[in-house]
Amino acid sequence: MRRLDAVSDGHSTSPVPEDNSVSGIRIAVVCIAISFTLTGLYTGAALADSLGLAAGIRAILIGSAVLAVMSVPAAIIGARTRLSTYMIVVQVFGTGGARLVNLILAAVLLGWYAVTAELFGRTCFVTMQGYGITAAPQWAYTIASGLLVMATTIFGFRAIDQLSIAVAPVLVALTAYVAWLALEHTPWTRLLAIPGHHVDLSTGISAVIGGMIVNVVLMPDITRYARSAFDCAQISITGNGIGGGAALILAMLPALAFRELDPMKYMSMLGLVGIAFATLVVSTWTINCVNLYSTGLVTSTVLPTVSYARVVIGCGIAGTLLGLIGIADRLIDFLVLLGVIVPPIAAVYITDFFILRRQDYSGAATAASPSPIRRFNITGLIACGVGGSIGVLMYFTATSLTGTPAIESFLCAAGVYAMAEWAARRIKESR
Repeated sequence: MRRLDAVSDGHSTSPVPEDNSVSGIRIAVVCIAISFTLTGLYTGAALADSLGLAAGIRAILIGSAVLAVMSVPAAIIGARTRLSTYMIVVQVFGTGGARLVNLILAAVLLGWYAVTAELFGRTCFVTMQGYGITAAPQWAYTIASGLLVMATTIFGFRAIDQLSIAVAPVLVALTAYVAWLALEHTPWTRLLAIPGHHVDLSTGISAVIGGMIVNVVLMPDITRYARSAFDCAQISITGNGIGGGAALILAMLPALAFRELDPMKYMSMLGLVGIAFATLVVSTWTINCVNLYSTGLVTSTVLPTVSYARVVIGCGIAGTLLGLIGIADRLIDFLVLLGVIVPPIAAVYITDFFILRRQDYSGAATAASPSPIRRFNITGLIACGVGGSIGVLMYFTATSLTGTPAIESFLCAAGVYAMAEWAARRIKESR
């Protein structure tokens, strides 16, 4: 779900050459394809159960629009600097501050790995039950999936990443086909009449944003290969906006039609056990390898003296243990939390690039030229803390001014950072 471009080690600390750029359509297709995942199916089902179809669609449309708007400037930064997210974070937060930010991103990515590991194990368990095979408990499948993902990430990641791209269109087609069968089973009007429960619209919007917000923060990793600002807008709108929203809406329909949140169970009802199991297992296996690979890369910047293989094994074990305690059962809560604590990171580096530096990273384009980079950008770190805290506070006290705490956390972080930096410059100039 979180695709860092570090699949290739080239240009990890330097700008991507112009002749390595690709078309925006190609990048957008990849973004759309990776929106269709097992965790996406569960998220759509959870939204359907919590909000009902009508309110769920409203939450998805609003959340997807917010994500698209946030994505565009983040994507443009990647295209204009041609730097990875890590290098941009270093420019903004400093070499030491970047480690703190990466620690937050590592924790988020580890959470996604844990959720996916649990769902992977659950899918295998449900399928075995469907075939009358119940020799092993669900936790055993979760552990086995974790071991498989760890081994693949360490020894065969490049091959599995190519497999993920190949299998993605199959999952897109399968999701659309199952949604069509769901509408044949239960008409649209009856689906709209099914009430939701548990959460309100604001929480649903925050959950939608939380499900894709890490993709927004990491947009520069893929758009540094884009050719223009128009390509960046195209990628953001079709990928994080339309693609992600469509995946969630399609996932809502069978969950409501068959009153079943588990994709394997309603696909079994439709007689699609074989193809559904093969597609979901392969796609989940590959996407969790990407999750673990990304977690390992980010964690390695925090623990530079530890070998990458050991970092991956440590993260894999920790994530699998989290999966065993049932983190996926709190999926909406997890997504809402991401929706308020992660946006400030993007807010700070977007404000820094477009307002404070006026799109100028001259003299700070490579790790080989560290002189313009400070060690800690205290104002940036404080702004992230303030923005995240305000978002969490507004969510728990239900006092959001916009109805979406993620927006407040983003805007507060941007405002605090801009004002603090301007004040610091004035003080410095007056001396």
